[in-house]
This record gives sequence, C-alpha cells and structure tokens, in this order.
Amino acid sequence: MKKLARALSARIKALREASGLSQQEVAERGDLSVSLVAKLEQGKKADPRASTLLALARSLGVTPGTLLDDLLPAKKLEPEPPAEEPKAEAPAKTRKNKVAKKKKKKEVEELAEA
Repeated sequence: MKKLARALSARIKALREASGLSQQEVAERGDLSVSLVAKLEQGKKADPRASTLLALARSLGVTPGTLLDDLLPAKKLEPEPPAEEPKAEAPAKTRKNKVAKKKKKKEVEELAEA
C-alpha cells in the first residue's frame, strides 16, 4: 500500500505544480482542507475517499482517471496452462444396457451355432 500512496502523492504534486496552483488554491477549488491536500501530497493519507479524489481531480482540472491510471507498473500474468480435454466416460450401467448386452450375446451365440 505504501507504493500506491507514494505514487499517488507524486502524481498529485506533479499535476498541481503543472497547473501552477498552490496547495491552498487546490484545497479551495475542491472544497478540501489545506491539511488534507498536504497529507495527500506527502503520502501520509494512504487511503483517500473516492469523493476526495473526485474533488481533487476537479480542482486540478483533470479526470479522475488521470489521477489514478497507471500508478503502479502492471504485473505480468502467467499464462494459464491449456485445459485438458474431458475424457469420454463409460456408459452408465443401466437395465437397458444390460438387456441390450444379453440380446447381443444371444445373437452372437446363435450365429456361432449356425
């Protein structure tokens, strides 16, 4: 979580400085406290509310995605092994199958006798 807080704090500070605003101006525009803006920039507020992030983005003149997208490098996902094909199941032993087997056996015996 510390990596995320550091990445977010760096992003907020960079966006604020790029827009030429002070922490106080950002706070006033977003109806936030100066203390909160400072804590966010210092990484001391690790888990801000969604409403705070929305207000912050609005005060900086950016979309919420600009604040949050690509904060951390994406993890490489291991490819999943190929799924095994299901094996054919033996037919269920039912009365119908048993009768059919007996009938076939009888037919084979009759042919053998002939």
